[in-house]
Amino acid sequence: MITGHTGLLGSKILAKSRFQTYPDRRIDITTPEIIHYIQEVAPDMVIHCAAFTNVDLCETQKDKAWLTNVTGTENVVTACASLHAKLVYISTDFVFDGTGKMYTEEDTPNPINYYGMTKLEGERIVQEMDDSLIVRTSVLYGWHHHLNFVTWVLSQLQSEKHIRIVTDQYTCPTLADNFAEVLLDLCKKDVMGLYHVTGTERITRYDFAREIANIFGLDDSFMTPVRSEDLAQKAPRPRDSSLSTQKIKAIIDTPLLSVKEGLQEMKKVSQ
Repeated sequence: MITGHTGLLGSKILAKSRFQTYPDRRIDITTPEIIHYIQEVAPDMVIHCAAFTNVDLCETQKDKAWLTNVTGTENVVTACASLHAKLVYISTDFVFDGTGKMYTEEDTPNPINYYGMTKLEGERIVQEMDDSLIVRTSVLYGWHHHLNFVTWVLSQLQSEKHIRIVTDQYTCPTLADNFAEVLLDLCKKDVMGLYHVTGTERITRYDFAREIANIFGLDDSFMTPVRSEDLAQKAPRPRDSSLSTQKIKAIIDTPLLSVKEGLQEMKKVSQ
Protein backbone atom coordinates (compact mmCIF):
# COMPACT_ATOMS: atom_id res chain seq x y z
CA MET A 1 0.00 0.00 0.00
CA ILE A 2 1.18 3.52 -0.79
CA THR A 3 -0.04 6.62 1.03
CA GLY A 4 0.14 9.78 -1.03
CA HIS A 5 0.05 7.76 -4.25
CA THR A 6 -1.13 10.73 -6.33
CA GLY A 7 1.90 12.86 -5.44
CA LEU A 8 5.15 13.04 -7.39
CA LEU A 9 6.93 10.23 -5.57
CA GLY A 10 3.92 8.08 -4.78
CA SER A 11 2.81 8.07 -8.41
CA LYS A 12 6.29 7.04 -9.59
CA ILE A 13 6.44 4.19 -7.06
CA LEU A 14 2.96 3.03 -8.06
CA ALA A 15 3.87 3.08 -11.75
CA LYS A 16 7.03 1.02 -11.24
CA SER A 17 5.79 -1.34 -8.53
CA ARG A 18 5.24 -5.02 -9.26
CA PHE A 19 3.80 -5.63 -5.82
CA GLN A 20 0.10 -6.23 -5.31
CA THR A 21 -1.61 -2.85 -5.01
CA TYR A 22 -5.00 -1.86 -3.63
CA PRO A 23 -7.99 0.12 -4.91
CA ASP A 24 -7.63 3.90 -5.02
CA ARG A 25 -9.13 5.37 -1.86
CA ARG A 26 -8.89 9.01 -0.79
CA ILE A 27 -8.64 8.87 2.99
CA ASP A 28 -7.34 11.59 5.29
CA ILE A 29 -4.31 10.15 7.10
CA THR A 30 -4.90 12.54 10.01
CA THR A 31 -8.12 10.73 10.98
CA PRO A 32 -8.65 7.30 12.59
CA GLU A 33 -10.29 6.19 9.34
CA ILE A 34 -6.85 5.52 7.85
CA ILE A 35 -6.09 3.10 10.69
CA HIS A 36 -9.29 1.16 10.05
CA TYR A 37 -8.72 1.11 6.29
CA ILE A 38 -5.16 -0.21 6.55
CA GLN A 39 -6.30 -2.85 9.03
CA GLU A 40 -9.14 -3.84 6.71
CA VAL A 41 -6.87 -4.20 3.67
CA ALA A 42 -4.09 -5.81 5.76
CA PRO A 43 -1.10 -5.16 3.46
CA ASP A 44 2.30 -6.71 4.12
CA MET A 45 3.93 -3.31 3.64
CA VAL A 46 2.96 0.37 3.64
CA ILE A 47 5.10 2.95 1.83
CA HIS A 48 4.27 6.22 3.56
CA CYS A 49 4.72 9.08 1.07
CA ALA A 50 1.85 11.31 2.19
CA ALA A 51 3.13 14.51 3.79
CA PHE A 52 2.73 18.28 3.97
CA THR A 53 5.90 19.27 2.13
CA ASN A 54 5.49 22.99 1.41
CA VAL A 55 8.35 24.27 3.56
CA ASP A 56 7.15 27.88 3.79
CA LEU A 57 3.51 26.98 4.47
CA CYS A 58 4.65 24.68 7.27
CA GLU A 59 5.88 27.82 9.07
CA THR A 60 2.52 29.56 8.83
CA GLN A 61 0.27 26.49 9.11
CA LYS A 62 2.01 24.65 11.91
CA ASP A 63 -1.11 22.86 13.13
CA LYS A 64 -1.71 21.40 9.68
CA ALA A 65 1.97 20.47 9.32
CA TRP A 66 2.01 18.65 12.67
CA LEU A 67 -1.33 16.96 12.03
CA THR A 68 -0.23 15.65 8.64
CA ASN A 69 3.43 14.85 9.22
CA VAL A 70 3.28 13.66 12.82
CA THR A 71 -0.27 12.62 13.72
CA GLY A 72 -0.75 11.12 10.26
CA THR A 73 2.45 9.13 10.65
CA GLU A 74 1.36 7.97 14.12
CA ASN A 75 -1.87 6.66 12.60
CA VAL A 76 -0.04 4.72 9.89
CA VAL A 77 2.40 3.33 12.47
CA THR A 78 -0.49 2.23 14.71
CA ALA A 79 -2.11 0.35 11.84
CA CYS A 80 1.12 -1.28 10.66
CA ALA A 81 2.12 -2.32 14.17
CA SER A 82 -1.25 -4.01 14.71
CA LEU A 83 -0.71 -6.04 11.52
CA HIS A 84 3.05 -6.62 11.96
CA ALA A 85 3.36 -4.97 8.54
CA LYS A 86 6.55 -3.29 7.36
CA LEU A 87 6.51 0.51 7.18
CA VAL A 88 8.65 2.46 4.72
CA TYR A 89 8.86 6.14 5.67
CA ILE A 90 10.06 8.86 3.31
CA SER A 91 12.00 11.63 5.03
CA THR A 92 14.07 14.63 4.05
CA ASP A 93 17.49 16.27 4.02
CA PHE A 94 15.87 19.15 5.92
CA VAL A 95 16.29 17.25 9.20
CA PHE A 96 19.83 18.74 9.14
CA ASP A 97 20.81 22.34 9.91
CA GLY A 98 23.16 22.79 6.96
CA THR A 99 26.27 23.69 8.94
CA GLY A 100 28.03 20.58 7.60
CA LYS A 101 27.88 18.80 4.25
CA MET A 102 27.46 15.32 2.81
CA TYR A 103 25.67 14.19 5.95
CA THR A 104 25.75 10.48 6.76
CA GLU A 105 23.09 8.41 8.47
CA GLU A 106 25.16 8.60 11.66
CA ASP A 107 25.15 12.42 11.81
CA THR A 108 22.89 14.06 14.38
CA PRO A 109 19.81 15.81 12.92
CA ASN A 110 19.11 19.41 13.93
CA PRO A 111 16.31 20.90 11.81
CA ILE A 112 16.06 24.68 11.49
CA ASN A 113 12.55 24.88 10.03
CA TYR A 114 9.20 23.48 11.11
CA TYR A 115 8.91 21.13 8.15
CA GLY A 116 12.18 19.47 9.11
CA MET A 117 11.08 19.28 12.74
CA THR A 118 7.85 17.47 11.87
CA LYS A 119 9.60 15.02 9.55
CA LEU A 120 12.21 14.25 12.20
CA GLU A 121 9.46 13.62 14.74
CA GLY A 122 7.91 11.25 12.21
CA GLU A 123 11.25 9.43 11.96
CA ARG A 124 11.36 8.99 15.74
CA ILE A 125 7.87 7.51 15.77
CA VAL A 126 8.69 5.08 12.96
CA GLN A 127 11.97 4.02 14.59
CA GLU A 128 9.98 2.56 17.49
CA MET A 129 8.65 -0.15 15.16
CA ASP A 130 10.27 -3.56 14.86
CA ASP A 131 10.15 -3.60 11.05
CA SER A 132 10.69 -0.25 9.38
CA LEU A 133 12.76 1.48 6.73
CA ILE A 134 13.42 5.23 6.77
CA VAL A 135 14.74 6.79 3.57
CA ARG A 136 15.85 10.41 3.43
CA THR A 137 16.05 12.19 0.09
CA SER A 138 16.55 15.66 -1.36
CA VAL A 139 14.88 17.92 -3.96
CA LEU A 140 12.78 15.30 -5.73
CA TYR A 141 11.96 16.26 -9.30
CA GLY A 142 10.24 14.78 -12.34
CA TRP A 143 7.19 15.09 -14.57
CA HIS A 144 4.01 15.57 -12.53
CA HIS A 145 0.90 17.76 -12.64
CA HIS A 146 2.09 19.59 -9.51
CA LEU A 147 5.15 21.79 -9.92
CA ASN A 148 8.52 20.83 -8.47
CA PHE A 149 11.77 22.76 -8.82
CA VAL A 150 12.62 21.47 -12.29
CA THR A 151 9.16 21.84 -13.80
CA TRP A 152 8.85 25.31 -12.23
CA VAL A 153 12.15 26.43 -13.77
CA LEU A 154 11.09 24.98 -17.13
CA SER A 155 7.70 26.71 -17.06
CA GLN A 156 9.26 30.07 -16.16
CA LEU A 157 12.03 29.93 -18.77
CA GLN A 158 9.70 28.67 -21.49
CA SER A 159 7.48 31.69 -20.76
CA GLU A 160 10.57 33.94 -20.77
CA LYS A 161 9.90 35.06 -17.22
CA HIS A 162 12.72 36.34 -15.03
CA ILE A 163 13.44 34.22 -11.95
CA ARG A 164 15.82 34.56 -9.01
CA ILE A 165 17.72 31.47 -7.89
CA VAL A 166 19.93 31.14 -4.83
CA THR A 167 23.65 30.47 -5.19
CA ASP A 168 24.33 29.53 -1.57
CA GLN A 169 22.06 26.54 -0.93
CA TYR A 170 23.62 23.15 -1.70
CA THR A 171 21.56 19.98 -2.14
CA CYS A 172 21.67 16.66 -4.03
CA PRO A 173 18.75 16.80 -6.51
CA THR A 174 17.04 13.45 -7.06
CA LEU A 175 15.01 12.23 -10.03
CA ALA A 176 11.82 10.82 -8.49
CA ASP A 177 11.77 7.94 -11.00
CA ASN A 178 15.30 6.92 -9.96
CA PHE A 179 14.41 7.20 -6.28
CA ALA A 180 11.34 5.02 -6.82
CA GLU A 181 13.45 2.31 -8.48
CA VAL A 182 15.96 2.32 -5.62
CA LEU A 183 13.20 2.27 -3.01
CA LEU A 184 11.52 -0.73 -4.63
CA ASP A 185 14.92 -2.44 -4.78
CA LEU A 186 15.22 -1.93 -1.01
CA CYS A 187 11.70 -3.22 -0.44
CA LYS A 188 12.38 -6.40 -2.43
CA LYS A 189 15.53 -6.98 -0.39
CA ASP A 190 13.51 -6.39 2.82
CA VAL A 191 16.05 -3.83 4.02
CA MET A 192 15.50 -2.23 7.43
CA GLY A 193 17.02 0.82 9.10
CA LEU A 194 17.92 4.33 7.94
CA TYR A 195 19.36 5.20 4.51
CA HIS A 196 20.05 8.25 2.35
CA VAL A 197 18.98 8.04 -1.30
CA THR A 198 19.72 11.04 -3.53
CA GLY A 199 21.28 11.97 -6.83
CA THR A 200 25.06 11.75 -6.95
CA GLU A 201 25.88 15.47 -7.13
CA ARG A 202 26.16 18.20 -4.50
CA ILE A 203 25.13 21.35 -6.35
CA THR A 204 23.70 24.83 -5.71
CA ARG A 205 20.15 25.63 -6.72
CA TYR A 206 21.47 28.17 -9.23
CA ASP A 207 23.87 25.73 -10.91
CA PHE A 208 21.10 23.15 -10.95
CA ALA A 209 18.80 25.63 -12.70
CA ARG A 210 21.53 26.43 -15.24
CA GLU A 211 21.86 22.71 -16.00
CA ILE A 212 18.09 22.49 -16.48
CA ALA A 213 18.26 25.32 -19.01
CA ASN A 214 21.23 23.70 -20.75
CA ILE A 215 19.68 20.24 -21.07
CA PHE A 216 16.34 21.58 -22.33
CA GLY A 217 17.88 24.19 -24.62
CA LEU A 218 16.46 27.24 -22.84
CA ASP A 219 17.87 30.73 -22.32
CA ASP A 220 19.44 30.98 -18.86
CA SER A 221 19.79 34.77 -19.11
CA PHE A 222 16.33 35.01 -17.53
CA MET A 223 17.85 33.66 -14.30
CA THR A 224 19.36 36.01 -11.74
CA PRO A 225 21.74 34.61 -9.09
CA VAL A 226 20.91 35.80 -5.57
CA ARG A 227 21.81 35.04 -1.96
CA SER A 228 19.37 33.38 0.44
CA GLU A 229 18.86 36.63 2.35
CA ASP A 230 17.65 38.28 -0.86
CA LEU A 231 14.57 36.03 -0.97
CA ALA A 232 11.61 36.61 1.31
CA GLN A 233 11.23 32.95 2.29
CA LYS A 234 9.23 32.37 5.46
CA ALA A 235 11.16 29.22 6.40
CA PRO A 236 14.93 29.24 6.90
CA ARG A 237 16.77 26.83 4.61
CA PRO A 238 19.88 24.81 5.43
CA ARG A 239 22.84 26.24 3.51
CA ASP A 240 24.13 22.73 2.78
CA SER A 241 21.84 19.74 3.24
CA SER A 242 23.73 17.43 0.88
CA LEU A 243 23.52 13.76 1.86
CA SER A 244 26.13 11.03 1.59
CA THR A 245 24.95 7.90 -0.24
CA GLN A 246 27.94 5.66 0.51
CA LYS A 247 25.87 3.39 2.77
CA ILE A 248 23.11 2.78 0.23
CA LYS A 249 25.48 2.23 -2.71
CA ALA A 250 26.86 -0.85 -0.99
CA ILE A 251 23.55 -2.72 -1.11
CA ILE A 252 21.56 -1.58 -4.17
CA ASP A 253 21.59 -2.82 -7.75
CA THR A 254 20.05 0.34 -9.24
CA PRO A 255 22.62 3.08 -10.03
CA LEU A 256 22.01 6.56 -8.64
CA LEU A 257 21.89 9.28 -11.30
CA SER A 258 23.83 12.51 -11.66
CA VAL A 259 22.03 15.81 -12.29
CA LYS A 260 22.75 15.62 -16.01
CA GLU A 261 21.65 11.97 -16.24
CA GLY A 262 18.42 12.68 -14.36
CA LEU A 263 17.51 15.67 -16.51
CA GLN A 264 18.33 13.75 -19.68
CA GLU A 265 15.96 10.99 -18.54
CA MET A 266 13.25 13.62 -18.07
CA LYS A 267 13.92 15.05 -21.52
CA LYS A 268 13.66 11.60 -23.13
CA VAL A 269 10.18 11.16 -21.69
CA SER A 270 9.06 14.57 -22.98
CA GLN A 271 10.20 13.88 -26.56
